[in-house]
Amino acid sequence: MSDSTNTIETFANQEYKWGFVTDIEADAIPRGLSEDVIRLISAKKQNRNGCWNGGSRPTATGRP
Repeated sequence: MSDSTNTIETFANQEYKWGFVTDIEADAIPRGLSEDVIRLISAKKQNRNGCWNGGSRPTATGRP
């Protein structure tokens, strides 16, 4: 291997040392629309917003 390839591999295999890390929470949902998928989405929305429809939204009349 050339020196430049060795240098690149050395940097690529180093542990990250600057301390900036972002933890991202992700869920995997199976493809398609089934009762289980709808229940999972409903449960996620319930946890995030505290209610099924995301809270009251104003309508065209300005009332929720």
